[in-house]
Amino acid sequence: METITPGLTRRERVILAHLALPLTLSEIAASLFVTRNTVKSQVRSIYTKLDVADRESALAVGRARGLVPADLGLPEVEPTARRLMHVPVPSVQTSTR
Repeated sequence: METITPGLTRRERVILAHLALPLTLSEIAASLFVTRNTVKSQVRSIYTKLDVADRESALAVGRARGLVPADLGLPEVEPTARRLMHVPVPSVQTSTR
């Protein structure tokens, strides 16, 4: 008997696509304007729905099911490219007067 995997929500598909990028959960959270714990919960839900235990397995299943484009993600990123992909953190400015 074939088991049916529950579909991923729209937000979970966004998170799954972000997992293909060389970003930490904190960086993903910052880019989506949510907390790290929110991303962590969504990742846990993705893993459960895809019946996997780690990022690489989730991406493999996601690519096999067409949820993640095959060319999304960079296997090895040079430090300069990593720096260019950095998500800026808003700074707080104080008056200089």
